[in-house]
Amino acid sequence: MKMGRLGVWAQVDCMTASAEAEFARDVEQWGYSALWTPEAMGRDVLVNSGWLLANTRKLVIASGIANIFAQDARAPARSRAPICARISA
Repeated sequence: MKMGRLGVWAQVDCMTASAEAEFARDVEQWGYSALWTPEAMGRDVLVNSGWLLANTRKLVIASGIANIFAQDARAPARSRAPICARISA
């Protein structure tokens, strides 16, 4: 997985889960290598990243912000293994 020079930043909290997955597939189809999403409003950025990864083939999902007030330091570590297992499956 390689991140290219261009990506898309999008506030996706206002979309339904299915609309967000469709948007991510569109971003991938348009030829962008990454979709950046913040943890600013309501969704957990790590859970949401897993959802987007499950619904795309090669798109890099990147977090612009992982809010330290919404996540403890162990949350990224706990989320990493399940997400990586699903990617390599």
